[in-house]
Amino acid sequence: MTGLIADAKERVYSKVGGFRGRPGSEFGSAVLALLLFTEVATSMVGAETVYFISLVVAWMVLPAVVGLRNVLDAGCYFMLVSLGIVLVVDVAHHGPGSLLT
Repeated sequence: MTGLIADAKERVYSKVGGFRGRPGSEFGSAVLALLLFTEVATSMVGAETVYFISLVVAWMVLPAVVGLRNVLDAGCYFMLVSLGIVLVVDVAHHGPGSLLT
């Protein structure tokens, strides 16, 4: 039982599975959260150019946050969240029938 607990602790605090301990990761995460908030605001207002710029900036920030090895995975997750933002805001503005057209 002690071996299992020690093994679990090693996995939780390992640097292999995540980006803990990377300098500036908290700042980068805050920037990505701010960019997601910007996407929500620009989607609600209808400012497509600012929305696109926030996507480009997010792709430029991702390597600094997650490292070059995980950029594509993190980018795919970020783009899925961005697509979800667009869908939710569209449904909120035009109703559920807007998904059918």
